[in-house]
Amino acid sequence: MPFKPFRKRKKDATVSTDSLSDVAFLLIIFFILATTIQRIVGFQTDLPSGRRNEQTKTDDKTPTVGLKGSRLTFNDSEISMGDLKKKLADLRLDSKSDEKKVVLLDSSPDVGYQNYFEVMSAITAAGGMIGILTEDE
Repeated sequence: MPFKPFRKRKKDATVSTDSLSDVAFLLIIFFILATTIQRIVGFQTDLPSGRRNEQTKTDDKTPTVGLKGSRLTFNDSEISMGDLKKKLADLRLDSKSDEKKVVLLDSSPDVGYQNYFEVMSAITAAGGMIGILTEDE
């Protein structure tokens, strides 16, 4: 039995990509419409119990450093930078527990960067953690 020679047919190996751009466009539109963007408003906090502990002293108020223009205040009394460093050293922030190390920094927008940086470095050098006070809009 004679065999016929095997002829290879050339197959068309191209894939039709005409509808691929349509599908991609529809997926993009779907994801844009299905996505919800929400701004999270609020914060998580631990509320105090409201009972006064016997060990709590009246002078356990969180120290506050204020910067208004060229004025520097510590707990609402005007002070110089050298005196601020001494007061922060007297608080012994480096030996206290984590919750007692916070020093609040209240600054106005017109404070120069140099003054702001000096106060922040003084608080950090004393072992304190900086809590920045901001105004709600």
